[in-house]
Amino acid sequence: MMGGLREAVEEALHTVYDPCSVASQSPVSVIDMGMVSGLAIVGDAVEVRLLPTNLGCTLVPSIMIAIEEALAEVPGIGPVSIAIDKETHWSPDQMSERGRNLLGHRRAQAQALMPIQPKQWMLPGQEEARRRRLEMKRRAS
Repeated sequence: MMGGLREAVEEALHTVYDPCSVASQSPVSVIDMGMVSGLAIVGDAVEVRLLPTNLGCTLVPSIMIAIEEALAEVPGIGPVSIAIDKETHWSPDQMSERGRNLLGHRRAQAQALMPIQPKQWMLPGQEEARRRRLEMKRRAS
């Protein structure tokens, strides 16, 4: 039964998505993002170690609530505890192959629609204004 319960817990965690991936229209679960750094099941109690992609992320409490809600739907689950993993730094290396493929596919789609261009974040005229400021600094020195 332990194996079945673990599979059910993991399946439930696959329904909890990283909010930033959702915002970028590329939903990736906390499992596929590599944000679950530990999972222990003792009897009916579940302990999750959550590895935020950034310790300063203000959405971590929302992710924790979503995990609790998803696990509450799993039959046979008792108490759930979630601890933040502060010892490990998240990196894209923690992502599953599936997660990398999902984001890679979405990135390719987005770039096909709007190719990345140098300095695309600049407003019209900003580049010229930057050049003028640099030229004025050179003349002043």
